[in-house]
Amino acid sequence: MINRNTRVNWIVLYLYYLLILLFLFFMYGFNNANAGAYIYTEF
Repeated sequence: MINRNTRVNWIVLYLYYLLILLFLFFMYGFNNANAGAYIYTEF
């Protein structure tokens, strides 16, 4: 059986990375790479 602390750690990490991904999507919009300001067009 999975330890409770291990399960809680997985859930917290999952939510943490999900929030980061959602933040990036909303910050740069749901455009493709050729449609305006996107993080990779600056390089």
